Amino acid sequence: MTTPEPPPEARLIAELREAMIPPLSMREAARRADMSPALWASNEQGRRKVTSDVVIPIRATDEKLAHMALVVGATPEQLTEAGRPEAAKMLAKLIEEAPDEASQLVDAVKEGKLTERQKNALIDLIHRKLD
Repeated sequence: MTTPEPPPEARLIAELREAMIPPLSMREAARRADMSPALWASNEQGRRKVTSDVVIPIRATDEKLAHMALVVGATPEQLTEAGRPEAAKMLAKLIEEAPDEASQLVDAVKEGKLTERQKNALIDLIHRKLD
C-alpha cells in the first residue's frame, strides 16, 4: 500500500500543532476546531484510509483548513504560501471576528472563574507571548 504525501498546508498544520507548548494533541486540536478527531487526523495527514489496502489523498476544505489554522496559530500568509489563498482569506476573517482571547481571560481571572479550557488557553497565550 502506497501512502500519499500530505499537501503543504497539511504539513504546516502538523508542524505548528506539534510545536505548540505544551504540545497539542490531535484530539484536543479537533475539539478546539469543532470537528471530529478522525476528520482532523485525515486532513492533517492528507489522506483517508478507504479499505485495509486503499488509501486516498485528501485536502481539507477551505473552511475546515481555516479553522484548523486558527487553532494552531497559523497566519493567512502561511496558508497563502502553502497554496491555499481562499483558506487564507477565511482565516483572516476568522482572526478579525474572533473574540479577544486575552480580554476574555483577564475577565475570567478577575472573577475567579476559570474553566479548564480557559486555564489551558491562558497557558497557551502566555507561551505564545514569551516566544
